Amino acid sequence: MNTGPTAHVAPAFPFLQVLLIKSFGSGAAGWLALRCLPTVAFGLQIALLPYLGRVFGYSSWTGALAAVFGLIVKPGKEELWEAHLAGLFCLLLAVSLCRWIQGSRSAGTTWAIGLLAGASFLLQPVFAIVYLGWLLWITFFSGGLRSHLLTLWLCPLAVCAPWMVRNFVVLSGAFGIRDNLGLELYVSFNDCAPYGVRESERRRCSTTLHPNDSLSEAAEVRRLGEHEYNRDRLDRAQKWIAAHPFRSASLVMQRFWFFWFPSDHGWRGYLEQRKRIWALHAMTLASAAGLVLARRRVPGAFGVFTLWLALFPPVYYLVQFEERYRYPILWITWILAAWAVQAAAARLRRKFA
Repeated sequence: MNTGPTAHVAPAFPFLQVLLIKSFGSGAAGWLALRCLPTVAFGLQIALLPYLGRVFGYSSWTGALAAVFGLIVKPGKEELWEAHLAGLFCLLLAVSLCRWIQGSRSAGTTWAIGLLAGASFLLQPVFAIVYLGWLLWITFFSGGLRSHLLTLWLCPLAVCAPWMVRNFVVLSGAFGIRDNLGLELYVSFNDCAPYGVRESERRRCSTTLHPNDSLSEAAEVRRLGEHEYNRDRLDRAQKWIAAHPFRSASLVMQRFWFFWFPSDHGWRGYLEQRKRIWALHAMTLASAAGLVLARRRVPGAFGVFTLWLALFPPVYYLVQFEERYRYPILWITWILAAWAVQAAAARLRRKFA
């Protein structure tokens, strides 16, 4: 159903999809181009890790081992979503933030960070939370020219402003990059809602609550307008959470767990998982040790990695779990796990030398 103007998703990825379809058509060639986009983005992440590992303060061998870990995990393609392209932008933005902390604070670097941050927000708006945390950190605890700090604050806002103004005008008051939080919380907190999207599909919860599946919900979006519809669904979700605090806490804890140790079939799904997913679980555990070890060895990277790991995931602890939500920060797991493995190997060599 044509429900009217939308800001349900951020604009950058649909814009790239439109370019590909206009270039290659809407047939087989266009579909192949769409499928190649995440493959190229993921391949660039893997290819850049050996070099960018040195920028973070590790060795090229650490980056190379991290790239091998990425190939072992082999995350899904997700050609209809921005996950892998967001992972590439996350890697580039994190490297830029780390270089700035390490002392590369020229005007060119500052402008590049601001422009990259703005483009990243239009691709994955949750990045703005991490960037804001970094800005507050360097503004109050790190030295820097005021003009550079002003650029870092205002440049991303200038990049995103046209889209935000469009949303405010076209969607009658929606002032942001995306306008779907109310809907996502509504389908994530209700009497039917399980921990994840796949379980919701099996129970047919989403077919009655989401406008993509429910004719009555789509009609409501068209009647109210998307912004007002999301405000109403946000209010309903908040009331349900207040009325069911223990059930809501249980859902949040499950989503927290499965974000870091994914399974589409709950606890029993661990018995059915492929070896690559078990390898990812092992890397996740190793990355925790790698983060602790990084505090002394690479303090700049430690601060940046901690910001991403602490500030990017929380919104996904609230909404229904999907494995792709973690893809943008998977490369951090690979690097930290590689560093932990190298540190353990070095310690064993010293012990048995």
